[in-house]
Amino acid sequence: MEEVREEEGFGGEEETSAQEEAEGASKVKDLASEVEELSTKVKELEKERDEYKERLLRVQAEFNNYLKRTQKEMEEFRERAHEGVICDVLYILDNIERALEAAEKGADKESLLEGLRLIHKQFKEVLKRFGVEEVRALYCKFDPNLHQAVMQVDGDEKEKDETVLHEVEKGYLLKGRLLRPSKVVVCRYKPPENGEDRKEQVKPDG
Repeated sequence: MEEVREEEGFGGEEETSAQEEAEGASKVKDLASEVEELSTKVKELEKERDEYKERLLRVQAEFNNYLKRTQKEMEEFRERAHEGVICDVLYILDNIERALEAAEKGADKESLLEGLRLIHKQFKEVLKRFGVEEVRALYCKFDPNLHQAVMQVDGDEKEKDETVLHEVEKGYLLKGRLLRPSKVVVCRYKPPENGEDRKEQVKPDG
């Protein structure tokens, strides 16, 4: 009876060992499957990374080309703008040369003045076409944003305090933006001293 029991116990151990081996093999298989799945995902991510990298490089190259093209277009635009300004200035230069030629030939003073007035008018029209306009200054209130005071003159009229009395050099705006300020002489109110503005009144004897 004891021998039979021992054989039965030995058989149970073999079954347990086989079951554990089967479970181990199953786990290994599952791990191998997971590893293979992860490996596949890694490859997919690497492929996606390479695609993004290639796309980024392509976009960067396109952007660099865009910058170069834009820079070239800006340079061409500036050149064309300069051409327009130069052509207008050359037209005025022609008139100045005609005026000088007339002066050398002994033209009368009035004719020369008329020619200079015409040139001055043409020059102002050219500036206006390009958005240049004069800063209002004379007899206006002093504005530090537009005017530069080069001198102050005392005055006894309070209403003229901080008023521009003389324009030394004209100021200009370029499309509303200050190009250069007007250089001006400004009045500074100085109250009269006591009794200075009073007239003595003589009372009749009585």
